Amino acid sequence: MIYTISWSPEARITYYRLLDYLDERWTFREIENLIDRTDEALSHISRNPLLYPYSQESNAHRCVLVKQVSLFYRIKSNNVELLTFWDNRQDPARLVL
Repeated sequence: MIYTISWSPEARITYYRLLDYLDERWTFREIENLIDRTDEALSHISRNPLLYPYSQESNAHRCVLVKQVSLFYRIKSNNVELLTFWDNRQDPARLVL
């Protein structure tokens, strides 16, 4: 079964904000690798949303895209809702899902 993926407004904002931030600090190749890794992870999630660990604290699944960036998502019926992209270097107490 293939799950549909929907982007929450927060996920869209944090994804593009993260890319803008990284554009100033990373090379083009590193950013391209992050984008490719994101596409690959979304493909895996759509086929097997339980692939990445579930956190009771955040009530969501966490996919580490690269060591600096994680994606949080929830499963609702046969839909996967992307919640936010998170820079792992931030204070975890600020993470609100």
